[in-house]
Amino acid sequence: MIRLLASVLLIILTQTSYADYPGDSVYLLQAQWHTQDSQKLSLGDFAGKKLVISMTYTSCQHTCPVIVSNMQTIEKTLSASDRDNVRFVLVSLLPRSDTPERLKAYATKRGLNGWTLLSGHEEDVRQLAMVLNVRYKVVGENEVAHSNLITILDEQGRVKKQLTGTESRTELAMQYLR
Repeated sequence: MIRLLASVLLIILTQTSYADYPGDSVYLLQAQWHTQDSQKLSLGDFAGKKLVISMTYTSCQHTCPVIVSNMQTIEKTLSASDRDNVRFVLVSLLPRSDTPERLKAYATKRGLNGWTLLSGHEEDVRQLAMVLNVRYKVVGENEVAHSNLITILDEQGRVKKQLTGTESRTELAMQYLR
């Protein structure tokens, strides 16, 4: 009987937290992700903060480094108080090769201090990509053709703006992050 009550309570608590998000929130996705520190989390763990998020992969030698650099410029442009309310997230498009260890090495190499790098199951990556309107296709062993987008989410996980990640659009991003 106690197990049954505990199970029902767990279900209710889980459902209640999802009920707090608007219907167009990315935080409604229930996928579990692995961080560069091998921690498990869901996108809903970012609730309450604005999010600057992009889908990239660590072995990319073309547009992904430009996207990350543009995100770093956005981060550096934020005031200290604004920076406290914004999180920067990269989600791997190649989860089979972008292990937590590889993500950690990439974060260290790129100086992505305080950023969260995520890897997950391929079907979860595909689902998030669909929600963020990121199109991608694996075209080689470690090569992905993909949309080059930086997405800004509000505190409730709703898409507020998408920017072309290969163009410096810092001032436009600031309008949605201040």
